[in-house]
Amino acid sequence: MAQGAGRIIGVDVARCIALFAMFAAYTMPEVGTEPVTVFSDYLAMPLFALLLGASAYFSSQQMSGTFLFASSVVRGLILIVLGLWLLNLGAPVDDVILQYLGLLSVVVVPFVFLPSWALAGVAAVIAVASPYVLQWAAPIHTQLVVEGSLLAYPMGWMFAGSHYRVFTMLCWALLGILIARGMERWGIWGDLALAAVSTLLVGGIFWYTRPAGSLLVYSGDHLEIVFNAALSAAVVGWCCVLARVLGAREVLLFPLVAPGRMTLSLYVLHVILLAFYLKQAPRWGLASTVETWPVFAVCMVGAVLFAVVWTRLLGNTALRRGPLESVMALLTGRG
Repeated sequence: MAQGAGRIIGVDVARCIALFAMFAAYTMPEVGTEPVTVFSDYLAMPLFALLLGASAYFSSQQMSGTFLFASSVVRGLILIVLGLWLLNLGAPVDDVILQYLGLLSVVVVPFVFLPSWALAGVAAVIAVASPYVLQWAAPIHTQLVVEGSLLAYPMGWMFAGSHYRVFTMLCWALLGILIARGMERWGIWGDLALAAVSTLLVGGIFWYTRPAGSLLVYSGDHLEIVFNAALSAAVVGWCCVLARVLGAREVLLFPLVAPGRMTLSLYVLHVILLAFYLKQAPRWGLASTVETWPVFAVCMVGAVLFAVVWTRLLGNTALRRGPLESVMALLTGRG
């Protein structure tokens, strides 16, 4: 397997990990006094943002800036519409990430063409400014909601969301662009260095903050932003190391690569499943919560089986990318 193939397969595996982390955040039950989902809560959203930035960079290598922007606008609108539709299904999820990723996919495009030093500088400024921007935007967003203004939606998505905020997510997306650029040059040793350094940073922050409990998920403070960035970078690094090490034995990663190539379809399907389960559970005599091991197992195993079977049956057709991914590719021109 070529170095480039290992890089792309590693990114696909990382997408699968992001999807599984989202499943865990929504459906994995608590054990004892602490949630088993603690790392999934920190990982899912920033990893999706980081991978979106990496994907934007890879796309920029194949199309002009004008076409990339137009394609991203179409993609963003589709994701926003899907996200708003999913919100109205009544699924027991804290929030739906698609509308945030839709807006981020448009916002990130101009940054793809900046030099690396400028990207690093902008990412650092965003990381430092994010907590203060949140403090400024939160009361404005609340007032817009009270007034029933439609501006409450973009203000919430961009700056003041209770779980996701595009302004902060942009920091991780820019990191994704930087990592994607590095992957083209540094090979397995660069992947290993990225994974090792990021893992050490994750461990250091977690060890430092654990006694005081000061690392708060979705808080938007400086520690959480850095921790999420390091955790996401570590996952991407280790996934790429694994993909390059396995080399010709790529088939061993197929159960992770297949779901990683159709995360949009699987995310949408799992939210639909959770909404359906919540409505039918009383009738079937099941637990009236989705935070159970059976629901978590169905989401995980079902996603892998669906992706593997779909790829095996339709892998040589125009639908090979996945149900929604194929439609998205057709509408955006990212074939």
